[in-house]
Amino acid sequence: MTSNLCPATRERWKAAKKAAAAAEESAGTRTFRDFVSTELNRPSSIGRVSKILRRMEGAVPESRPGQAISGDCGKLAIEDRAKANAFVRTYAAVSKQVRCPKRDRPVKKELVSLRDNGCTCLDTKEEACAPFSMKEMEAQIRVLKSRKAPGQHLRHLGPTAKSVLLRLINQTWADATIPSAWRRATIIPILKTGKNPQSVTSYRPIALTSHVAKLAERMVGARLSQIAEARNLIPAEQVGYWRGKSVEENLGRLVQTVQDGWNRPRPAGRPTEGKTAEKFALVAYDFSRAYDKIDHRMLQLKLLRLQLPLCMVNWIFQFLRDRRARVEVNGCLSEERPFRAGLPQGSVLAPTLYTLWSADLVSDLRSVPGTSVFMYADDTATLSGSCRMETARERAQIAADTMVRWANRWKMVIAGEKTQALVLSQWSHDAKDFQIKVAGTSVKGSPHLRLLGVTFDRLLHFGEHCKNLRRKVKPRTAQLRKLTGRSWGLQEAQLRTVANGYVRGALEYAAAAWLPAASEAHVELIERELRAAARAVTGCTASTPTAPLMAEAGIPPARVRCPALAARMVGLAASLPGDDPLHAVGEMHVAPRLRTTTGWRDVGHRALAWTGAADVKVEGRPTKTIPPWDHHGEAVTFCLEVGPGGQRAAPAHIRRGAAEATLEQLPPRATWIWSDGSAEGGVSQGGGGATITFPSGETREVRVPAGQLCSSTRAELCALKAALNAIRDADADIADDPIVICTDCQAALRMLESGASSQTTHLGISIWEDLLALSSRGSPIRLQWVPAHCGLRENERADELAKEASGLPQEAAATDVRTLTKAVARCASHRWRQEWPSSFFKDIMRDRMPAPLKNLDRDAAVNVHQLRAGHWGRSEQYLHRIGRRPIPTCQQGNLKACPAARCIVCREGADTPEHVLLRCPCLAGARLRLTGNIHIRPEQLKDGELVAALAAGYLRHKEPLTGLQAGPSRP
Repeated sequence: MTSNLCPATRERWKAAKKAAAAAEESAGTRTFRDFVSTELNRPSSIGRVSKILRRMEGAVPESRPGQAISGDCGKLAIEDRAKANAFVRTYAAVSKQVRCPKRDRPVKKELVSLRDNGCTCLDTKEEACAPFSMKEMEAQIRVLKSRKAPGQHLRHLGPTAKSVLLRLINQTWADATIPSAWRRATIIPILKTGKNPQSVTSYRPIALTSHVAKLAERMVGARLSQIAEARNLIPAEQVGYWRGKSVEENLGRLVQTVQDGWNRPRPAGRPTEGKTAEKFALVAYDFSRAYDKIDHRMLQLKLLRLQLPLCMVNWIFQFLRDRRARVEVNGCLSEERPFRAGLPQGSVLAPTLYTLWSADLVSDLRSVPGTSVFMYADDTATLSGSCRMETARERAQIAADTMVRWANRWKMVIAGEKTQALVLSQWSHDAKDFQIKVAGTSVKGSPHLRLLGVTFDRLLHFGEHCKNLRRKVKPRTAQLRKLTGRSWGLQEAQLRTVANGYVRGALEYAAAAWLPAASEAHVELIERELRAAARAVTGCTASTPTAPLMAEAGIPPARVRCPALAARMVGLAASLPGDDPLHAVGEMHVAPRLRTTTGWRDVGHRALAWTGAADVKVEGRPTKTIPPWDHHGEAVTFCLEVGPGGQRAAPAHIRRGAAEATLEQLPPRATWIWSDGSAEGGVSQGGGGATITFPSGETREVRVPAGQLCSSTRAELCALKAALNAIRDADADIADDPIVICTDCQAALRMLESGASSQTTHLGISIWEDLLALSSRGSPIRLQWVPAHCGLRENERADELAKEASGLPQEAAATDVRTLTKAVARCASHRWRQEWPSSFFKDIMRDRMPAPLKNLDRDAAVNVHQLRAGHWGRSEQYLHRIGRRPIPTCQQGNLKACPAARCIVCREGADTPEHVLLRCPCLAGARLRLTGNIHIRPEQLKDGELVAALAAGYLRHKEPLTGLQAGPSRP
């Protein structure tokens, strides 16, 4: 069409086309910036920000409606229905039942024998077999995510609908009859990141199942987990999907075990087992479709062998049987196929069932000499050690053979081609020619091994892991920069939240295990990415020194986080039972022989010594919780408000009046408890106090120490526990009389309100045990929140008792791991702040961290951060320093004395941040108006709004002299 146009017309057409494209791009940019600056800056939009960042990074795969995939026999499926059928046939083929008469007959025979023994409830339907209560169902509804479909639908049910739903679930529970709709699923294939889109196996199946079925699963799973924890059915080596357990525990135990073996003395002659330095072989196994190949009858047998109630096992078995699914691709549904084996994808029960299924594997591997086991769900690894590498290899081979025998016995398949092996030794020649056989496949030692998201190397320097983290995080920081600019974008609160969670969170994954062992050069790779994230948050220039940059962003360096992470691991190990392998590793003492080998145990103990907490008693982790089927808690009620007048912003007399009006409605004849907690600075020298008034008029006072390291919430819980103990031990007759507990700590009440079976600390569990014991006597209990410091006489007296109790000896009081970790983090942060080099920033902050900037737009916030950090991008001195204001006469010696660096407003010196904020005459009036004095001290510049006002005033004076446009781009 354009070929017939004259050259002048063609040029005009090209120019118009370019102008239209530029206008479209400009409009799109303006729309995007407006969207980020308004919609994404709302407090409720953090989830949207994270989702947008993941999509920009490519972590959220886009739909591919026109993508052909390889179907059956290598044929390409192009139409959506053909693709859906190809997916469902593949998934159903994996979950088919493998018949093996030689193994199936003994299983069926033993099953018949175990079923004939009957249920442990003796058909009384009590305890774990009892019908579910409304409190159990409501507790599980509360944990549903509000932004997910089940949470949105079930959280808003009324009392009648909840009663009908509970009746339905109890009916299925009573006779193990599962509705067919509960066993149907619609599968949505989602492409995995970086995989071939034409392969069926490159897609992750996401199953959509009944919301009611998932709720029933949660209720059954809560009971199953409680039984497993109480009876210690899950070995300590298995840390997957159990409350309080994490990947960090296994990785930390692995790293410290290897370092302890290396630090043993070098052999003077022949090596001696257990006395001289050791060498290790680490093998990570991969089960092929572990969840999809579990035989249902074999699972039923294992559950009955563990002496789980037959009623529960029958319900689980019927829930797994005759499952059917179909696949949806772009709105087209496939045919329905049966899934005769395996655990359902997306099932709430599946992870718990798998840990019970694989419990005997740990027992088998424990029999291998010199071998430690590490499991997280189906991810299994063994560490075989010896003073001779050949012996370590032989032990690794025995462990591999044990794994294969177990897999064959239970119809599982180990993928030998995906199994990894790594030699961990201080001698490089030990890693040569290392090889073992796994399921008929030769597995050779490799220079690196990836286990549970962490990449190991032979010397445990974690160089490759740090490089992988940098490659992972670098795009995230780049995408974060796209959501903010010099004068637009996310505000600081949003930026800090995203940077700490999306960037720093990825860098600190399982860091307590590997960061203390990583070399300084490799830790510096992590520090670079943290500094890049800090620059995105603050808008500071690339030349900004590290200390003010990280402090202004509120992101602690990795070297500062390391002691707190290591101390957390030390406290975690100390809190475990004595038979836990991590506890044994934490208590072990091995004299260090290698100077460059440092683990979390040594770093953590040094950090605790800095904090003065080396001898603090650590509270043990609860080994059992209160059963969810215990229904006595219905007599315990909570009230966390006293009406509109109880708001914190209201005057004291208004809050007191609202509290008194609420308390007047409570029964006059009751046992009244007023409790309060106190901690110095909210972090140390805790104490709890309470007053108890019995119906007879007798009054008692209670004081209890809460620990050398203690939070205010924990001190409050200690006071409440002591008061309940006093009531239980009292001689007064309080049967049938109500008990009213008044406290001003909402955090403690919210923790207790979550329910008896939801408590994860010894304090929470013991308080609920006392509440249940008192309510079982016939005393209804009400826990009432009251506003603090509003003149309530009893509350003020409890506060006085708590302060008196904080002076009691604290040695016997235990401290929980969370409080211990926070104390070490504060100490490490304080040491870091003390080491800040002398600078304008330190003159301002001394040893304090800057407060987050609020109520400032992006441009003003960037000015504040840059000015306080000492490198302001709008300073003539800074622009001259980086070559943006060159002059021929510059001597390149003292850049501040160069004429090009002078303040163009007053010409009295270089316009450094110190000059602009403290000395420039043009701001004398502004300083007088804002502070009452034309001469201000550097520490007054902690106020971000003051710095922003001075910066804006200076720019107003400077703009006419330079002709700068408002809001120039940052250099």
